[in-house]
Amino acid sequence: MEFIKIVREDRERWNKVWNLYEESFPIAERRKIEDHIRANENPLFHPISAWENEDLLGIVFYWEWSNYRYIEYLAVSPHLRGHGYGNLLIKHIKDSDHTVILEIDPLINELSVRRLQFYERAGFTLTPYRFNHLPYRLDGVSQELLILSYPKMITKEQHTDFLNFINEHVRNYCETPS
Repeated sequence: MEFIKIVREDRERWNKVWNLYEESFPIAERRKIEDHIRANENPLFHPISAWENEDLLGIVFYWEWSNYRYIEYLAVSPHLRGHGYGNLLIKHIKDSDHTVILEIDPLINELSVRRLQFYERAGFTLTPYRFNHLPYRLDGVSQELLILSYPKMITKEQHTDFLNFINEHVRNYCETPS
């Protein structure tokens, strides 16, 4: 498995990555392409994709600052789900000295419970903190999400650091009124 940061100039791989991104996340949770392109220019943003030869295995887009990594998106190619590739993507992100933070949907159905169990098996801890994620698009709605962290539960101060980073950096790459 090879991890590659995808750039637009690599059109074939870019298209495969963008297609997986679009098919894996609801429209309200996705950036518009122009916002994603701008985020790619930020040195704190790491849009990584995993490949075996020319086959896209999955994507993990994360932000890294100070001693944190925030996993914003993680997806495995649909025909490869359930074969351990998600674990390999997570392992790639965890192999550092950073505190890793991610969010998931509230536990409202079987899929959301399975997602929580996947992350818990990978060593993540569900925190008592919640996060009201503002929409990436003007026509979206905010959504309360659950916060998980690795290698241990984050403190209230770390949660505040995370919220500040989201507001000061990540929100800059969301659709805004013209």
